[in-house]
Amino acid sequence: MRWRKIGKPLLDNQALYCYHNEAMRDYFEQYKFAGDYYLRKVFQAEFQQFIRQKYPQRKWKYCIIPVDRQTMVSERRFNQVKGLTAKLKTEEWLVMSDDRHRVKQSHKNRAERMQTQQPFILKSPAKVKNQFVVLIDDIYTTGRTLYHAQDLLLKAGATEVRSVTLAR
Repeated sequence: MRWRKIGKPLLDNQALYCYHNEAMRDYFEQYKFAGDYYLRKVFQAEFQQFIRQKYPQRKWKYCIIPVDRQTMVSERRFNQVKGLTAKLKTEEWLVMSDDRHRVKQSHKNRAERMQTQQPFILKSPAKVKNQFVVLIDDIYTTGRTLYHAQDLLLKAGATEVRSVTLAR
């Protein structure tokens, strides 16, 4: 409802789990923030299977684009989204601009997240034209990150943009 109020095309997001429980928060704390890369295996097969079932190749012609936070990868030494999607064919078209002084989304409240400026750039804008895109991210909180990515992809000519997240 909030996105409709500001006139954004709705992003069809599907999430496997609810983020608002202690077990899921503990998982992300260890995996994402403490850097325990082995924990990708807890949900990796299930997450990839969900994406394959939701968007079967024979039925849909689409490309999967994981949200890439290159500035955070250097701190963590891995991309948590790519860890969850390791066996899927993905496109590396969308990356976060290199802003080393950027405050992490996890350190912001809802109002601050909603004020975030476009953090992404497209590596291959011409390839996006007429594509059906499925964005992949780990957590959907306010949706600001995914809506920024959707805006950029639609402006570059994507036909449709949807998203799948592990938790919401």
